[in-house]
Amino acid sequence: MADINDIMKKIPQDSFEEVSEGMVKILLGSKNAEKMPERLAKAILRYFQKDQLTLPEGIRTLLEASMSLEEEKTKDLLQDFGIKIL
Repeated sequence: MADINDIMKKIPQDSFEEVSEGMVKILLGSKNAEKMPERLAKAILRYFQKDQLTLPEGIRTLLEASMSLEEEKTKDLLQDFGIKIL
């Protein structure tokens, strides 16, 4: 799996909201949802409740969860924003 910190550096801040929405959709539609670590699920819920899923910390958590459950779909989403992940 690609390094989350490297990916974060490539996401333009003005795309955070759209990237966040895309990853939420990926996670909600994932057939692998039961594989999400509890700590990530709780962190996503906490950032959602505080309306912080579009802030860097929220994006990082969504990215970690999305890459671990649906790596290819996440890479495709990021590529839509011009972000290449190896």
